Order: sequence, then structure tokens, then C-alpha cells
Amino acid sequence: MNRIRVIEESLWPQVPANVIEEAKRAARAEPAWIAMQGNGHVVATAPPGSPDGATGDVIYIAEVSPSQQ
Repeated sequence: MNRIRVIEESLWPQVPANVIEEAKRAARAEPAWIAMQGNGHVVATAPPGSPDGATGDVIYIAEVSPSQQ
């Protein structure tokens, strides 16, 4: 099962590998998000972040689901 659901295909190539790994580690019990902040930084964020409640200068790029262990 693919743990990553890409939301913004055009921004996905800009996500650094270390941010993807950080998001995978953060997604233990709940999903983590990969987002671009208004200043252009791409970061991994923990809940309660969600594209449904996003306001301001945050663009959600992908959702990383918890691993199925």
C-alpha cells in the first residue's frame, strides 16, 4: 500500500527527500502532511494540519499515512 497521497502534483517534484522521510517518521498513529509555507519552505507537519482547514499561506502537497505494521 502506498503511504503517500500526492495532492499537488506540480509541487511534488520540489519536495526534498529528507522532508519525505521526516513525514514518514512523523506518521505513526495519525497522518502527517507535507506542505509548502508562504515563504517557500517545504516542511513535514503533524496533525491537526489538514488541507480541509487550511488558511493563509500554506499549500498542502501530500498526505503521508501511518505505516501498517
